[in-house]
Amino acid sequence: MGGGRQGIATVVVDARLRDLTGRVRQFLEPRWTAWLRSQGCPKMVTPSQGTCGRSSLFLSRVLQDNGYPAEFAAGHPAEGRKGFLTSEGWKGHAWVESGGLILDVTADQFGLPPVVITGAGDPRFGRGTDWTAPEFISRRQRMVEELLADWAQQ
Repeated sequence: MGGGRQGIATVVVDARLRDLTGRVRQFLEPRWTAWLRSQGCPKMVTPSQGTCGRSSLFLSRVLQDNGYPAEFAAGHPAEGRKGFLTSEGWKGHAWVESGGLILDVTADQFGLPPVVITGAGDPRFGRGTDWTAPEFISRRQRMVEELLADWAQQ
């Protein structure tokens, strides 16, 4: 790893991991609008907004199924410097951690590229606790199982 901009280190990512993460993002994109519409959500700034939990859990499962160590990670500003640090302060967020990397397929909701792969020490990410209500965690898990079935059909 070398020096990066604004204290963010440059990381080397294997091409297979980068490709798989990008394919997960492409797979999820058409589903986000349907999710938001079914939940009666107002038009979001980006289609990925509000989908980080289920998207990250899905990514972690796809990575695990492809031999990568992967953990769902989340944080919430109620815990302090946890979640994702934006220009407006910390926001609740979820992402995946794998082999010293952070993989985020919903980073565009914060003005970043659609897929962010960065080092685990990236100061914009603060791992804490998933503050999602238990009933929504159960729903997220069911949705991910459905997504995995669709993913397997590709």
